[in-house]
Amino acid sequence: MAGIQWSKEMEELKDALRTMPQTFATEGDHRAEEAGAGAAVAVRQAYARHWVTGALAKRVTVGRYRKGRARGWIVKSTAPHAWMFEHGTQTRQYVTKAGAKHLTGAMPAHPTFEPTMPRYRKPMYRALIDMLKRAGLLVTGDA
Repeated sequence: MAGIQWSKEMEELKDALRTMPQTFATEGDHRAEEAGAGAAVAVRQAYARHWVTGALAKRVTVGRYRKGRARGWIVKSTAPHAWMFEHGTQTRQYVTKAGAKHLTGAMPAHPTFEPTMPRYRKPMYRALIDMLKRAGLLVTGDA
């Protein structure tokens, strides 16, 4: 009966392959958390330049999310008027029950999230690619 003899290097390789996914997950999670925290600070600072009540800046959060097997970090605003601030509003006219006409003004858009997020995602993607390359994997394409 033929058998296979593993050398010490092969045992080290097997150990490395067993722990690699967890190592990637741990380091990747740290990189994503750093990117999310940095992006949240940048969004809060941008919102603070438009300070009225402070609700926009105070209600930017960073937290973990889990969806099926996917895990990551999410930056969001829980302020009820955040969408209107980001996307703006149009002039609207409405009539009350008493018949009075009211006109609301338009609010210009102040895009904050969309221009900020890529500035933090791109360095995170580069760090994740570097992590994979350090492990000896071939990475093709660009994020």
